[in-house]
Amino acid sequence: MTTDRVHPLKLLSSSSHRALLAGLFAVLPLGAAELRAADAANAAGAGSGSALTLPTITVGAKGESPVESPRGYVARSNLTGTKTDTPIIETPQSITVIPRDQMDDQGVRTVGEALRYTAGVYSDSRPGNRFDSLFLRGFGGFGGGANYVEYLDGLRLQRGLSYAVPSIDPFLLERVEVVRGPASVLYGQASPGGIVNLTSKRPTATPFGEAVAAYGTNKQGYAGLDFGGPIDPEGKLLYRFTGIGRKGEGDVNHVEEERVAIAPSFTWRPDDDTTLTVLSSYQRDPKSYYAPFLPAQGTILPNRNGKIPTSFDPGDPGFDTYSRTQGAIGYQFEHAVSDRIKVRQNARYLHIDSTFRALSLSGLAADQRTMTRRSTLSQENVNTAAVDNQGELTFSTGAVAHTLLGGVDYQYGFADRALGNGTAPNIVWTAPVYNQRIANPAITSQTSQRQQQLGLYAQDQMRLDRWAFLLGLRHDWANSKTTDKRANSSVTQSDTAFTWRAGAVYLFDNGLAPYASYATSFQPQTGTDWAGSPFEPSKGKQYEVGVKFQPKGVNSYVTVAGFHLTQENVLTADTAHPGFSTPTGEVTSQGVEVEAKASLTDGFDLIASYAYTDITNTKTTVAANRDKRPVGAPEHLASLWGHYTVHEGPVAGFAFGAGVRYIGASAGDPANTVEVPSATLVDAMLSYDLENLTPKARGAQVQLNATNLFDKEYVSGCASSVTCFYGAGRTVLASLRYRW
Repeated sequence: MTTDRVHPLKLLSSSSHRALLAGLFAVLPLGAAELRAADAANAAGAGSGSALTLPTITVGAKGESPVESPRGYVARSNLTGTKTDTPIIETPQSITVIPRDQMDDQGVRTVGEALRYTAGVYSDSRPGNRFDSLFLRGFGGFGGGANYVEYLDGLRLQRGLSYAVPSIDPFLLERVEVVRGPASVLYGQASPGGIVNLTSKRPTATPFGEAVAAYGTNKQGYAGLDFGGPIDPEGKLLYRFTGIGRKGEGDVNHVEEERVAIAPSFTWRPDDDTTLTVLSSYQRDPKSYYAPFLPAQGTILPNRNGKIPTSFDPGDPGFDTYSRTQGAIGYQFEHAVSDRIKVRQNARYLHIDSTFRALSLSGLAADQRTMTRRSTLSQENVNTAAVDNQGELTFSTGAVAHTLLGGVDYQYGFADRALGNGTAPNIVWTAPVYNQRIANPAITSQTSQRQQQLGLYAQDQMRLDRWAFLLGLRHDWANSKTTDKRANSSVTQSDTAFTWRAGAVYLFDNGLAPYASYATSFQPQTGTDWAGSPFEPSKGKQYEVGVKFQPKGVNSYVTVAGFHLTQENVLTADTAHPGFSTPTGEVTSQGVEVEAKASLTDGFDLIASYAYTDITNTKTTVAANRDKRPVGAPEHLASLWGHYTVHEGPVAGFAFGAGVRYIGASAGDPANTVEVPSATLVDAMLSYDLENLTPKARGAQVQLNATNLFDKEYVSGCASSVTCFYGAGRTVLASLRYRW
């Protein structure tokens, strides 16, 4: 048979966008399977021809599944690290799971808040609920940028050209999983620092219900509802409905936030071997809050007029607005062809409409009081689709048990943006004048961008006695077409990349599991250099060694990891051609992370973490930035959280929680001429089960959560001398929850 040499993405291209989306979800799954203890019965032996049985391996806590949260804070299995139901201790990469219980106890309101006690993750760089600003192992950005790292149910959350960035309310989530380091082998284009995978709540076979309402500082309040269960007596049809509404004000004057989000889901289980779950969501954010730009002089540096108040609004309430509407629908299908073969297909379509209009700081005058400003107007809509086909097969070759995963995934994104930038009146921060008559800036550019990516991947998880090995390979084809509608011109770009990873874990009887791994990543980069040539993708590579400890008979988990991570082909300024970039940069990150989680008794949960991250611009065309630390990422991060529930005695039913977070110093500008000081913050919670007052109140609980309890004033990060952000002040919320 002969095959024409045709680019794989062209095979999937159609004459119209509508036809492409219609055909996308018709892609058939490939074959696959899962490794079970019973299947591995003859996988290990003293010699060939021997029929020896491997010891049974218990995966997860009792009742835990890879898409549901365990009781307490300790999860033992994950899907994100391998796309198979694999114990965390057998995965040769650093992984953290944040279960639902932890999110409820800490009263999180954003995904970033859920990650605050996670080693190697800095999630407070720019407070607000508009986007999640995340740094993993030093890689990230204020508002996501090119290093946007979030995935939902294993599929990448694709963003638009500028402000159309998806945001998922944590009330809609069952758990959050973090994989540190390159994950391109399974997920394609990804930040070298890692990914954050969000797992949606989904139907359960047990009927349940939950209602919660809260109110607190800054007039912040929310009400949520979550219920579901079987529809038919046989339990073949399940449903779940989750919804929440939020409203409040931010730390900055004139700022409000509003949100309504719902997530209906439905599961069909025609037999024991087949499951189809439909996941949908709708979220409307008429208003949202994001910490505004402020100058370094007056926040982290002295200002002759004093310190700029944390409540100061450098914009204008009569002009500034941000609204977003996003909706998604998708499904997860799984069928067990036999005891050794499974096929899966996950798919999602996502639409976002956003309008951004704001005044932002562009400079500080010599009097250190007068701020120059610019105006921005962006109207954007985004349509994205993704499908991931997986096949899983378990088999044995002599004494080695294999879990072989093969897959093909495809991503499509189309973004359309109208953008205008203009001037705006100055503002004097010591005597601000608001509600000025400010005209919308004229639309100066209209741009559309189409992106496609096709990936083929294979992974083999091997188990030989106490050894667990992992090997993964992937090849990607990515292309994009960016069109300037006003100039009627387009720039196309095509990239291919090969990524791989390998790792090994040795499992001791006492629960120790030392491991080592190597992994690579890639990220396509849009745009061209001065000569009009497209940029090569940036590429990453990481060496990681560590040890995991899961002691017998104790529901706890400890991970210690050391890593050396390099990203090449990073875009830097082209000094010979101002306004253009050149892919000559290199960033190196190395460090150590320690994380421990424990549910030591029926009522005591503990989290401890520490991360040291030494990240440096090792190559750049800007001499002042060479061998300097990139902005935003603290060198040291540490945290400790404890939660205790009293079950007996006169205070039975009370639960107490407290935590401390240390945020180390970070670079305040690319040349490292200023430094953002460190900060130590305290959080606390108190709850009471009302059943202890009267049996009629069974299922009812009152709770009080306080973040930044002592209202510490601090700067959470700076990107330049005029781009600093105050950290979130004290927030106290009282809530009433009822479960049935």
